[in-house]
Order: sequence, then C-alpha cells, then structure tokens
Amino acid sequence: MSELDLGLKVASRRLLWRMGFTTRVDVPLRAFVPPSGSGTRSKPRYETYTDLDVLGLAISPGFALRTVIADCKTSQRGSTERMFWVRGVSDFFDADDAWMVRAGGVTAASRQLAGRLGISVLEPTDVARLEEYHPTDLPLDGPLALLFDQERVGAYMKAFTTLDKKLERLVEYRQFDYWVYEEHRNLLQVVAHLEQVNKHLDPRQPAHRALFMDCAWLYALSLAHAAQHVRAVHVTDVDTALQQYLFGGQMALQEKQQLAAVLQRLAPRGTEASATDGVLPDWYPRLLELLTRHLRRPAVINDELRYAEWVAEAQLAKDSSTLAHVFGAAFDPLAAKLLADVCGFLVTMAGLNPDFRAFARAVAAQPDAPAGLASTRSPAPEKAPAFDSDSPSEGVRGS
Repeated sequence: MSELDLGLKVASRRLLWRMGFTTRVDVPLRAFVPPSGSGTRSKPRYETYTDLDVLGLAISPGFALRTVIADCKTSQRGSTERMFWVRGVSDFFDADDAWMVRAGGVTAASRQLAGRLGISVLEPTDVARLEEYHPTDLPLDGPLALLFDQERVGAYMKAFTTLDKKLERLVEYRQFDYWVYEEHRNLLQVVAHLEQVNKHLDPRQPAHRALFMDCAWLYALSLAHAAQHVRAVHVTDVDTALQQYLFGGQMALQEKQQLAAVLQRLAPRGTEASATDGVLPDWYPRLLELLTRHLRRPAVINDELRYAEWVAEAQLAKDSSTLAHVFGAAFDPLAAKLLADVCGFLVTMAGLNPDFRAFARAVAAQPDAPAGLASTRSPAPEKAPAFDSDSPSEGVRGS
C-alpha cells in the first residue's frame, strides 16, 4: 500500500462519512485451505484472494444495510480492465455501489464503460465535487479529523500487526474471518474469540482498547443483521426468530434441538437439563435482551457504529474526548448508550477485565445539562477518564 493509495482511501472515507456511512479501510478476504499433509501436526493455510480498499456501510431505521466498496489506486494503467475486477468484487460482496477511485488519468473508455457496469469513476476533482453535494452537520475538522488523517490511519492499521501473538487469533478473526463467515455465526464467534484471550486483553493498553472497540463495532453490525432478520421473519416473537437466525434457519435449529434431546436421554439419571442445553449458549437470554433493545430503537444503530469506529481509532491517537464532545450537536445519547450496552455485554459474556466496561461507559457518557434547559450549542469539551498504560488497573478481572 503506497502513501498515495492511502491518501485516496482516506479521501473516499471522508466522502462516505459525509454521506452517512460508517467505514473500514482495508478489508482482506481470504479462504481456508485444509492442511495438505496427512499428519496431525500439519498447520491449516489461508490464501487471500482479494481485498476491499474501503468499505462503507449504512443502516436504515428498518435495519436494511447499504454497502459501498471503493477501489483506490494511483496507477493510471489498466483502468479499463480493472473495472471488470471491481464489478466482480462488488457482486461477490453483494455491494449496492462500487467506486473506482483514481489519482488521475482515467481513460474515456473507462468512463463510458462505467455506466454499463454500474461503477462510479472518481478522480480527486470528482470526490471534491461530491463532498460539496453532501454537506454535513458533523464537525469533521475537529476530533473526527483523525479518521481522515493519512498518518494516523496508517498508524492505526499497523498497530494490530505488532500485538502480542497471544492475541493473534482475535486479530485475524476481526481482520479476515468475520467477513467470510456466514453472518449468523458472528454473534457467537465474536464472544468466543474474545473469551479465548480474556486473560491477555489489557484495558491499560491503547492498542488493546482499540481492538476491543473494533470488536464492539463488529458485534453491533452483527446485531443489525440479526435485527433485519427478526423484523422480516417474526418481529412479535423475537426469541424464536433469533434462535432460528443463530443456527442458519429453522431446519438447522431443529437438528440442534434433536441432538440435544438425544444427549438428554443418554445423560445419567438424576441429571437435570433444559430443552436448550447443548443448543444455545448460557448467555443467550442476555443476547435476546440486547437485540430487543436495539429493535426498539431502530433509528440509532448507524450512529452507534460510527461512534465505535471513532472511539477505536482515537485510542491510538491518544484522544480521550467523550462522544458528546466529538459529535457536538449531532450527538445522540441513545446511540451512545446502546454502544456502551454492547461493550458491557461483551465484557460480561467473554469474562474481560471490567475496566473495559468502565472505559466504554465513560466515553459514551452524556454531559449534564441544567434542569429545564435544552442547549442548542455543542457540549463543552469532556474527557473520558484516562486509562494510561503505565497506571495500575482499577478493577479486578471478572464478569
């Protein structure tokens, strides 16, 4: 990834934020390759088959997901051929829109082909004009600017490549596997991967806080997928619809239930077991409650994702501002509260250090306002409590 490529990526990200999207920069997609050797010690292999330079996601109040991918390159050669690649990746990812962002020199043939393939061809002047067409109330030149700073974005992406190897499986999951798993699996997998490293994630470390908040972003996105399914299938029976979703459909759920029934019959006499033993995780009731909370507030999850995106990257930029200060008049306390709820859920269910919960609540805190007054001004600067890597932890590990 060249410096110029990264410049195009952050420019695309800024435009997407103006359009109301939450974003990710660099999303590699890879396939699992079974071990070739016959021995049990053969290690599994992975092959990366493509990557998304910038992914934009926006969730409507009805939990419908809109997706944009941007392919950003400085090279002027092969722009026409590259358009067919972009079209293929867009179809693979089921994206609603695809952008081919170039530093300049896009051929006339490419622009003509764009209409046929449904791809937007953007040079820097096009990006600048589109920014004019998408004004925003967000203070993008304040603390939010770190999301569009080339040096800081580059540092954020590199930070996860230098973490302790004990966190490697979690890092690889958030970087690769989350995007290729069947989506319904991720509500369980995020928790499982965090639980595997609960003794190694340290809330005093900025990179660890960033990784945790990135996992909260992923989990909020998975909740949005689940909410969309529940609304479509059986919104008056969230419990049944969620159980079906977790296992990929009614038939898969029935197979799990039948297996659990067989195991109950084989269990020693006097062993008490419920109908869900072996089917649902112990923390399923808390997941059901969390999803129901989101279903009742369908208009805020898009802001919730944007909040998590900023908080994650702010950790490495050493910006301890609260969300209320960062987003100013656009701050939505309900979205911030739901993000804190997601963080608290992950801390409890994965057995993480409770300081992660305290950190999330502090960042999401709503500023106090005088009784009876509704200020239209941006809140005064607020700072979340510092979790310095050199200070002792204030909590004890547990749920």
